Amino acid sequence: MSSLSSFTRREYYDDEQYRRTLISGIAAVKSGDRDQARMLLKKAAEMKSTDPQPWLWLSATTDDLAERREYLEYALAADPNNGAARRGLVFLSEKLDKSRALTEGEDFEKQSYTQPVEAKAEEIFLCDRCGGKMRFDVSRQVLVCDYCGYEQKPDLSNAADQEEQALDFVLPTTRARTWSEAQHRLTCQQCGAISLLAVGERALTCPHCGSHQLIESTEMTELVQPNVIAPPKIDLSSATKAVQEWLGKGWFIPDDLKKLARPSVLRPVYYPFWTFDGILQMGWVCEVNRGTSKNPIWDVEKGVEFEIFDDVLVPGISKLSKSELTHIEPFDLKSVVQYDPAFLAGWNVLAYDYPLAEASLDAREKVAKRLQRELNQRVFPGKDKRNLQSGETNWSGLTFKLVLLPLYVGSYHYRGKIYQLYVNGQTGKVAGYKPQDRLKKTAFWLSVILGLMVLGLLTLWVGLNFGWIRF
Repeated sequence: MSSLSSFTRREYYDDEQYRRTLISGIAAVKSGDRDQARMLLKKAAEMKSTDPQPWLWLSATTDDLAERREYLEYALAADPNNGAARRGLVFLSEKLDKSRALTEGEDFEKQSYTQPVEAKAEEIFLCDRCGGKMRFDVSRQVLVCDYCGYEQKPDLSNAADQEEQALDFVLPTTRARTWSEAQHRLTCQQCGAISLLAVGERALTCPHCGSHQLIESTEMTELVQPNVIAPPKIDLSSATKAVQEWLGKGWFIPDDLKKLARPSVLRPVYYPFWTFDGILQMGWVCEVNRGTSKNPIWDVEKGVEFEIFDDVLVPGISKLSKSELTHIEPFDLKSVVQYDPAFLAGWNVLAYDYPLAEASLDAREKVAKRLQRELNQRVFPGKDKRNLQSGETNWSGLTFKLVLLPLYVGSYHYRGKIYQLYVNGQTGKVAGYKPQDRLKKTAFWLSVILGLMVLGLLTLWVGLNFGWIRF
């Protein structure tokens, strides 16, 4: 490969010309025209060598590993925090175990394995000493055998940042495929949630809705293996107590709610969530007053704002609504540990049904809307401005994790109706719907209206007596 030193010089260009060249090069990569893509992306790299994007896409135009490595090194030099470049270099330097990863486009059927790896004994949580079933003790954060008392401590090393994966270079792995196929799957006919069970495990109820209508799932979707897991910090008894306290709180709840409500036994469930990190670059344009309020002079200004985002959370299953998630947050995403099946002992696990691609779009939309709301305070703060508009967005360094978060799920019966509820397994925060007493709400609003009327009449009386108001 010829030296790339010629690309390090900064040529004259305008932003629009660079953008068109880069987009055309990326389109050529996606259409399979490598020669055209290489020519356009090299031209883009000459224009703006400090942008990692041309270098990253150039690495996809060649099969030569040394050449691909050099492109990725240039991308990393342009942006040392770029997750895609780091991931690509690790893969090329063979630090990534080749037995656990497939090269892009390689056929699954051509791999050396033929059958999914069987779940090991510890994955169905049997005691090494007596063979009895083990459970995860939340208070002591250890696996305990209820028969002989044997204890096993899982790895609790923090993995909040170590397990990030580059979004642009997600490679299928034999580990993920065999993990997915080794799980016993049951589909709930009532809500559609898919439960994942290790070999030898059984379930009688749906972890999400509590239905007994479970059937064997024949769908063989390839699932991404979880990267990290958040061990629960609240045990079942504490979660149950939190529900009882929650039922008794609220201004408008019926007086007999806590007395008559009949909560079901809570089910410990790990729910899948996607988290996303990265950098958003958003252009903006507006008019700024360079004069005075009486004699304004409006000048057009434009610029770029950056948003560095971390652990943007998106539910991995569509059954969990945004409102339910909002009421149960926050989760402590900085205390997660590397995924280990040992933490699943005694807990149900749900498979995600919301794919990574769609989740990443949701996360980007959430970040972009947040930055748009903040533009007015960020751009020329304290200055008089008008017609502020956001412009082109550019995303870089995008990484993701699939994390399992602990919830206690149940419901309660009240006057013939069933209400779903959730308990955050880390904090004990309860979320769910509580019926409201219409008489209490009516009385409250009547008192508010009456209070405003009295305040208005009092203000009028004072104003008339002190001469503030004249007719």
